Amino acid sequence: MIRHSALGAVAAVVSAPAAAALLAALYRFPVPFRGYASGIAEAPTAALAALFYLALGGAVVVGGLGALAGALLARRRAGRATVPILVAAFAIAVVGAAALAVLEFFVGTW
Repeated sequence: MIRHSALGAVAAVVSAPAAAALLAALYRFPVPFRGYASGIAEAPTAALAALFYLALGGAVVVGGLGALAGALLARRRAGRATVPILVAAFAIAVVGAAALAVLEFFVGTW
């Protein structure tokens, strides 16, 4: 179960820049000191911004949720949990990126 938790944590953190790039291509993603990145051309910028947010503590949040998902899925799907863990980890990364994209609607302009 520890292996599955580690897989979930690492997969969630590693997939966060890809999730941010996908969200920027489809909607928008906040870039520190610049504003919002939007469109396919801005996807690499959003991925780099995601690395900044991960370094500021997002890795702990996303990794913790990924580890929790890995542990829960390992318990429910003994022996065949790898693919569901990877899917759940990417979903967690997308939810985290989406939370940053719509944060100003809840806390105001930042």
